[in-house]
Amino acid sequence: MPEIRLSPARHQQPVCASYEDDGAVRGFERAMRVHRAFVEPYTVIPTEPRADGAYRVTGGSGGTYVVDIVDASGLHDTCTCPDFLGNGLGTCKHVEVVRRALASAPAARRRARVLPAAPATPTVTVHADDRVALHAVGAWPAALAAAHGLQPLGAGNAVAVREGTTLVAGRLESGVRIVHAAVLAAEGLRARERNLRRAGEIRSLIAAGRAGVDVLAKPLFPYQRAGVAYLVEAGRALLADDMGLGKTVQAIAACEVLRGRGEANRVVIVTPASLKHQWAMEIEALAHRQAAVLAGGAQLRREALESDAPYKILSYELTWRELSRLRALDADILILDEAQRAKNFRTKTAATLRALPSRFLFVLTGTPVENRLDDLYSLLQLIDPEVLGPLWKFNFEFHSQNHKGKIVGYKNLGALRERIAPVVLRRRKEEVLSQLPSLTEQTRYTPLTRQQAELEADYRAVAARYMALAEKRALLPAEIKKMQMALLKARQACNALELCDPSRDTASPKLDEFEALIAEVAAQGTSKVLVFSEWVEMLHLAARRLERLGVGYGMLHGSIQVAKRPALLDRFRHDPDQRVLLASDAGGVGLNLQVASYVVHLDLPWNPARLDQRTSRAHRLGQTRGVSVTYLCAEEGIERGIEGTLAGKRAVRSAALDPDSQVEELESPSFTVFLRELREVLDTLTEPGARAAGEEEATPMVPAETAAQEYLAQPAAASPAPAGALEAPRRAGEAQAPASPGAAPGSAATGGAVRAGNRLRLARVVLDAGFPGDAIRAAYDALAAAIASLASVEATPSHAALVAMTYRNLVPSGRLPAAVPAALARLHDLTTLEVQGVDVDPALAADAVGEAEAWVQRIVA
Repeated sequence: MPEIRLSPARHQQPVCASYEDDGAVRGFERAMRVHRAFVEPYTVIPTEPRADGAYRVTGGSGGTYVVDIVDASGLHDTCTCPDFLGNGLGTCKHVEVVRRALASAPAARRRARVLPAAPATPTVTVHADDRVALHAVGAWPAALAAAHGLQPLGAGNAVAVREGTTLVAGRLESGVRIVHAAVLAAEGLRARERNLRRAGEIRSLIAAGRAGVDVLAKPLFPYQRAGVAYLVEAGRALLADDMGLGKTVQAIAACEVLRGRGEANRVVIVTPASLKHQWAMEIEALAHRQAAVLAGGAQLRREALESDAPYKILSYELTWRELSRLRALDADILILDEAQRAKNFRTKTAATLRALPSRFLFVLTGTPVENRLDDLYSLLQLIDPEVLGPLWKFNFEFHSQNHKGKIVGYKNLGALRERIAPVVLRRRKEEVLSQLPSLTEQTRYTPLTRQQAELEADYRAVAARYMALAEKRALLPAEIKKMQMALLKARQACNALELCDPSRDTASPKLDEFEALIAEVAAQGTSKVLVFSEWVEMLHLAARRLERLGVGYGMLHGSIQVAKRPALLDRFRHDPDQRVLLASDAGGVGLNLQVASYVVHLDLPWNPARLDQRTSRAHRLGQTRGVSVTYLCAEEGIERGIEGTLAGKRAVRSAALDPDSQVEELESPSFTVFLRELREVLDTLTEPGARAAGEEEATPMVPAETAAQEYLAQPAAASPAPAGALEAPRRAGEAQAPASPGAAPGSAATGGAVRAGNRLRLARVVLDAGFPGDAIRAAYDALAAAIASLASVEATPSHAALVAMTYRNLVPSGRLPAAVPAALARLHDLTTLEVQGVDVDPALAADAVGEAEAWVQRIVA
């Protein structure tokens, strides 16, 4: 038969008579497959010159599957698509398309009339009406079945394939036919049998004490040992412990057990970007294994995947970008951390995760059900689709639906718990209180937006310039104050742009992570959370996220009257609807809040003692719950440097005071060391926030360890810049530059215009903050970027090259007035004043910024 192309045709959409009747729902689902066979485009290619043969079917989405037509009854027809093998209906849209093709094409109709009433030859087929099973239909003498490795399973024609026998699809020389779906079904059934045998063997070994699970450098708690044994035994499972019970530790231990047994070698961990480095640190500390974190541009990610590290760690956002390489890696173990990120199984990320092959799969989440039972269903589809069966059946068994199929409630939840028990392990914090450590800590690293990275780098560069000046002479008090202000603003930029200027973009990855964290805690029960920040403004931004979640909160800071504080604290302790207390360092002094079992630090102070004082509000004598502490830290920039300094200071304190410490020597974090590191930063600073194409995150531009606080006094918290600081109106009397032709369209021009606008905003910020020299530099950068955009140059060239380009092309062509390069030259001269030791007059800087604004507005207009 020739190729048959079927276009979409009119077809009445089926209606379900009753969503509470099994027969009606099954009939409706079958009818929907028939309906889709008519309303979507298909290509059908026969592979045999007979009606009862194999057909290749390609749908509109591009997927191709093989349909085997066995006889006229339709009872034994099969397809290799996942829907046929998993929907429990015995049909799919591809089978129905072939039947439609046989009924529509003239030649096909003639052949369809000669379809045998029963299988014409001994055939191994698949029945998928309920569970997938192999059936031997047609005439099968016992000797023939034995010769092909088939063993009967009780009454009827169900069969099993003997171990060591491999099915090959097609018509064999013996006259036997093996449908294509039978090969897939046999492989799946055999794998399930092997897994059951393996689980029993491991269970026996652990029970007899011949297989241990305590394989990490740090001893596991009893409930954690049970969790590791569960993961190792199941092989593919969901660990749904409450937050703070150590799902990460249990997963690492399970990986090491499997690696020790020789069952696994390569491990891929998919986690939110904020937890990548936390995973790497725990793997190296607990398992003494190397972990490669996928970050940066495509080349860096490829190098990480090709490294010898047994553990590869990447974010969910990178899975679809790296899908082909991940598939080629052929990981033995796949770990999905915080798996609620992929719960909607219709999303691109979830589809990508289903496409990642792995023998073992550990899904980790403290909230397997956030809003609907569908959340749990989509996670278990990743682990084992057969546990809950097809979606229509899951909905019928566990949802109450109205006459339109809308879910109005849930039912049979006891049966659901029993069904999922073999692959889901959940322990609540209250269940294991006696085993819990008094304090657990984790750090979540959050990326910076491009705007945050640029602003943070600009402020940090200002501080670095003062530190460079300090290498030559002692800083004046005013200079120290300016440096402190720059450092403070750089830290605030790591939290949210709104802290530097309320009119800026509201995007904040750190607040996004905070919202996700609180959502998980809120879903776990009645636990209370203490949230700390150095800045009251940050607490207000966090409060907006809590309001969006519908989580009750209180706020305590230095401006709250002392007389009102007892009632506020009493409500937090006793009101079940108030789950969160937002507190500043000043407001949190002297608090005693053992009722809280979670502590979140929205930012890192310079002093580790202050950090510990925050945590001690909950973790102190009288606390019976165990406290989980989460530090939110920007993964690049100054906050990452502060993290390293805090670790160094804690090491000094521990070495001096801990009687069990074995440390004898530590390098002193001196001011000289800090100056040397900042000099390296200053010499290697790139364009702030610049990233390679396709790069997920910028490389940190600050040393991992600094010692600024050894020299600096604690900077006082500064209020955000006025709302109009970044978009200040033109001052009266400023000269108006003549109009200039706009920049040519194109990506280079657009990028240059954006850079120019950003640098102008920075110029206003630093000018208002008292940095006239830095304001002039930013103004020069803005005008230079605007000129480069006019020439469609992607990167701003050096000053000399820019001047040459201007006089060679832009001025002669009339695209740029001669006054513009003159203005650029004046700005360039002014940028050298501070280097020569000349103080820049603020009024002079204001005029320079105003002149740059006037020209930039006209160039990029």
